[in-house]
Amino acid sequence: MVVTAGVVAAAALLWPFGDETDGSILVADASFSAAIVPLDNGGLLYGERLTGRIWRVDTSGHTDEQPVATVDVSTDGQRGLLGLAIDDAGRVFAAFTRPDLRLVVAQVESGEPRVVWLGPVTSDLANGGHIAFAPSGRLIIGIGDLREPDLVSDPAVPNGKLLGLDPDGSSDQRPDVVSAGWNNPFAFTFTPDGELWVADNSPGEQPERIARGDRDDPTTTDLDGKSAPSGLAADEPRRLLMCGYVSRTLQAFAIDPDEMVVPDGEPLAHDCALAVAVLSDGRIVYSNEKEIRVLPADG
Repeated sequence: MVVTAGVVAAAALLWPFGDETDGSILVADASFSAAIVPLDNGGLLYGERLTGRIWRVDTSGHTDEQPVATVDVSTDGQRGLLGLAIDDAGRVFAAFTRPDLRLVVAQVESGEPRVVWLGPVTSDLANGGHIAFAPSGRLIIGIGDLREPDLVSDPAVPNGKLLGLDPDGSSDQRPDVVSAGWNNPFAFTFTPDGELWVADNSPGEQPERIARGDRDDPTTTDLDGKSAPSGLAADEPRRLLMCGYVSRTLQAFAIDPDEMVVPDGEPLAHDCALAVAVLSDGRIVYSNEKEIRVLPADG
């Protein structure tokens, strides 16, 4: 089921790129921090897409002198360090494109990375690569169509799918398919109630869309215009926060009982380009190409 929302994306484009700032700077010189994951103590980890470095930040914005880990990455096109996740035991996992162009998921916080899954050879666009832990403990990764859209309906290949991994599995494990039919599900999140939601990028003239990522035939809300969803978070059970690489906005969406989404007020920020996350103390953090900013807990 598809529902069109003639909503925020077109209006958001009226804001000048990079000329508006709304949050206060939490981390300056955070270069292209495409992955942010909250810590239980109110701090966060972030990963630099272009360097492969992963940094720990405390609640006040102080960054450790040495990175938690550094992975070797290829950065052509949309490649690089693409996703971070932390399990209940505090283990750090990353998704990244290696110099041989393979997308991999690995445990990375100490010593040589332990490869959890050896994924596909990547493209310069539409790789996906965001990761997050499901309430079940499965590690979920979004894979774009890898510029082969005809393969997204093929259950034997990863293209255009959300996949579930065993974080303790071997590199040759076969992921289970959580959902399929996506263009580039880089921006996805779990709500506090455990629902999986996706803000799907789209090529060409196809509409961008928001929908449940854990249903076979979800209600889909199409967005007018182009925002290029780059990050998705949920600060409440029925509210999503979407960052757009093109729109440069951080827009809240309310989820109605029919699982359609509608904009919830004006954009919260106008310089969000890469990632968004909700810290354990309720503050909202988001990033652009040069820094991480923070909004107070009340948004």
